[in-house]
Amino acid sequence: MAKLPNTENTEVLTIRISPKLKEKLNQLAKKSKYGGSASSCIRYLIEYHSKL
Repeated sequence: MAKLPNTENTEVLTIRISPKLKEKLNQLAKKSKYGGSASSCIRYLIEYHSKL
């Protein structure tokens, strides 16, 4: 896993999800456009949908 940049803009988000939802997130993260990890997938979705 890549290290996060050490900046003042780095925040930590903790969420609780069900095992079923976690599995769906992991399956989604396997798609190349999402970066391969659940964290990168969530970052991508937040950034994409904040531009709409």
